[in-house]
Amino acid sequence: MHSFFQKFSYVFLAYPLMVMGQDDSQSYSRLPLSDFSSFEKPASNWSLQGGISILPKTGTKAKLQSGTGILVGNAGETLVTRLKARDLRLSVEFMVSPGAEGAIILPGGSKVLISDSYKQLEPNSGTSGFIGQFPSQNAAKAPGLWQTLELAYDASVPGLAGTARLNTLALNKVIVLEAVYLPVKNQDKDAQSLSFEVTKGTIAFRNPGYQLLESRKPLSLSNLTYKVYSDKWDAKQYSQLDHEGKSEVITQEVTNGMREFHLVYEGNFEVSEAGNYIFTSIYSGPVLTLDIDGKSVLASGESTSQESHTGSVNLSQGTHKFKIHYSRFPWRPSALGLRVEKAGIRAYDLHVLSSLPEPAPKPNITDTPDKKPDMIRSFIQLEGEKYKRTHCISVGSPTGWNYTMDLNRGALLQAWRGHFANVTEMWYERGEPQLLFPNGLTVPVSGKSSFAVLSAPNSAWPDSSDINYLGYKVDAAGYPAYRYAMGAATVTDQLVSGTGGITRTFGIEGALKGPLYALLGAGKKITEVEKGLYQVDDNYYLQLDKNAKAVVRPSAAGQELILPVADKTSYTLFW
Repeated sequence: MHSFFQKFSYVFLAYPLMVMGQDDSQSYSRLPLSDFSSFEKPASNWSLQGGISILPKTGTKAKLQSGTGILVGNAGETLVTRLKARDLRLSVEFMVSPGAEGAIILPGGSKVLISDSYKQLEPNSGTSGFIGQFPSQNAAKAPGLWQTLELAYDASVPGLAGTARLNTLALNKVIVLEAVYLPVKNQDKDAQSLSFEVTKGTIAFRNPGYQLLESRKPLSLSNLTYKVYSDKWDAKQYSQLDHEGKSEVITQEVTNGMREFHLVYEGNFEVSEAGNYIFTSIYSGPVLTLDIDGKSVLASGESTSQESHTGSVNLSQGTHKFKIHYSRFPWRPSALGLRVEKAGIRAYDLHVLSSLPEPAPKPNITDTPDKKPDMIRSFIQLEGEKYKRTHCISVGSPTGWNYTMDLNRGALLQAWRGHFANVTEMWYERGEPQLLFPNGLTVPVSGKSSFAVLSAPNSAWPDSSDINYLGYKVDAAGYPAYRYAMGAATVTDQLVSGTGGITRTFGIEGALKGPLYALLGAGKKITEVEKGLYQVDDNYYLQLDKNAKAVVRPSAAGQELILPVADKTSYTLFW
């Protein structure tokens, strides 16, 4: 019997975690890859190509397409860019060959490791993202898939000579390092170069982008006024004016400690530099809205522990009218903050520090499987779906390959590798949302029923099949096998995690009214990269028996891969 604290972890957070790179509107400046003019004297181990493909297991040699736009490096000399930087944000996509290893060398000399590490169970000095400190988890993808890396870096730290700071490092949208202090041997006050290095195999790069960060404040407040209304916190309209006045800054303290109120700020944003501005609200309350020039920029719902919400807008140089509406939960301390940033500008606050009192710590509750799989029933809400999926089970494996099933539909909803589950919204306080969130590198799957009877291979795939969930049986290793009734037949569906992916097996008992098909994958483009091995976009691979009669066919969203099911039919999903 495992103790509670072996299986469930509590980390108390005074402030919510911030995710870098909220959206593509941060407008990175691009490092051109149309020729080598952005680099210093490239050696022969570097080339520019128009395309590249690498097999995930046997692809020691990359297949190249002539052209430009992709930087390809083999083991050899370092490639130094002409970009000179100190403090910066960096975004780049990369692809590795099996066994490859290399690095991005930051100003000051610190190296961010890039490697073929997707099979590592625990992070170590050979895991992608290593920078003298192990990443919090292994978020690398398999060779042959394009991956993303984003980081924010300060070349110096005030008061700490000879030290740089990696503020955030996200690999494939998973934050794996934060606030890492790095020793710097050559801390030059002048900007230094960014470099690329390959020490083993082949690594390709594309779409490198950067922001050189400065501490200017191109947006400021003017003519700021406020009105405080005493209407109930949940009132849809507010009209009972309590008091009003003028202010130099944004702060909830103008409410003078009222337990219930609606606070409305109006004023001007004085913009000295045109561009796309990103606004982040940090607050506790039932509502906070931000309108600029009469248009909604932020309109988030309730926030219970100073969660952050982000919106962006293009602003021209000049004066722009704005309005903020904020109300307070009477049973929680009031907290109101607004932060702004743009490309090349560090985020800065438009509120005073005292407007955001330190919140009560909120735990980050996670589940970690030990020797056998863990199974958790919960609600799941997929991005873009209005309603929760209410009959779901998530299965976490000690090997780190995890998934969620919608039992009502027999649908694979999501799959991820790394840490298992964030269950804070299920088990903290009332746990009202009852939502489970993946805690690792997640790949998108269709969310549709995984099997259906089709009259022909080109028949449209139904959103949900005519199935009836019967229950599941757990095998000796702890993995559930789901059972569904389809007419007079019973279909079984079992997903088993190994060291190299998730193997899924379908079975049929009894007679069906027509041929049964399984929906293996869906995406914009599905490619058979070798016999029996399919790549779904840059998200994941599907390994089938080489004799399987799988069909790639068009769908409304792009393409689907379906497979006839007879007796026992299996495939493996990995990324």
